[in-house]
Amino acid sequence: MTEENAKQKIGDRMEDGTIYAGISPDTNQPMYAAPVDASMSMDFNAAAKYAKDLDIGGKRDFRVPTKAELNVLYQNREKGALKGTFNLINCLIDRRAPTDYYWSSELTGYGDACVQRFCSGSQGISDMESVLSVRCVR
Repeated sequence: MTEENAKQKIGDRMEDGTIYAGISPDTNQPMYAAPVDASMSMDFNAAAKYAKDLDIGGKRDFRVPTKAELNVLYQNREKGALKGTFNLINCLIDRRAPTDYYWSSELTGYGDACVQRFCSGSQGISDMESVLSVRCVR
């Protein structure tokens, strides 16, 4: 971790428009989130393509987070500029709806991928053709 990274607080907005989301448990490097979810829910393959094509502040190295990184986003969802940016509308009416589930990049090997529900934090799996929310990281 560089001295510059040590000064960042989770939820700080960066000059390029991304938000510092914490340290990736997979790479042990700083992780930056897109400032908002994709504008619409999408299936797994569309989410991967969306991440690949995403350009924020001239940065084009976005991806769908791993299962562990998605959990970091969940844990930090109420910090700084991350607060209020995740799709939690269905938490208020306590219904299971696909929009409060987020894709991870991890496949199970059975045509499913790992997901996380941001109302409760529970992790599970979903068919890759389900239409869910996505928040990209770099």
